[in-house]
Amino acid sequence: ENQFILAYSVHQRPTDTRCLEPHMEKAQQILGKLPKTVIADAGYGSEENYAYLEKKEIQAVVKYGSYHKEKSKAWKVNVGKIENWTYNAAEDNWTCLAGKMLHFRRESKEVSQSGYEIYKRHYRSQSCEGCPLKERCTKAAGDREVVVSLERLRYQKQAREILRSKEGYGLAVRRMTEPESVFGQLKNNRGFRRFLLRGMEKVTLEVGWLCLAHNLLKQAANDQKQRATFLQ
Repeated sequence: ENQFILAYSVHQRPTDTRCLEPHMEKAQQILGKLPKTVIADAGYGSEENYAYLEKKEIQAVVKYGSYHKEKSKAWKVNVGKIENWTYNAAEDNWTCLAGKMLHFRRESKEVSQSGYEIYKRHYRSQSCEGCPLKERCTKAAGDREVVVSLERLRYQKQAREILRSKEGYGLAVRRMTEPESVFGQLKNNRGFRRFLLRGMEKVTLEVGWLCLAHNLLKQAANDQKQRATFLQ
């Protein structure tokens, strides 16, 4: 916040997706509470993370993988994207852009490594034969079938609404200057490109020292600016 590091955590994972929940738990341990709002990039925009933030009553200003693609003309005219179709919640069916109805067939469940359960619903068209849009819609030889998590779509809709609001846009823009500037200071200006210690415990301690040094230097720079302003 304001380019000060409030909390930190170290993870041995190639992607960000499964780092959010343990990081938030570490933040709560350090700060004594959870933040009211979390701003994050698309690497954290999974159904599991949205569900976690909702459970904790945290406002999620978090992009998802296709957020920017949805704004493109190519996406909006893509007849095969279910996001461009119409969903009838009462009847639990989808209508594609050719006017064909896809009916619910069955539900399946996936369980993530952390134990989170994702329920996916399977829909199939009764007949795609003779459809003028089929070649642009699917490469399947038979009728079009889609598999979708309605919870994921609900979370994406919520994220889309907040991100396109004035408040959400301002927070998303602020994220570009808040953590990114700090990473630039640590890696480029301070030359921290690799860990000197080994093992999670020691590396976590090393990151803690780095964060503490950054915050002290940041505060010193702020104090110097205030003195300079006063002297002027």
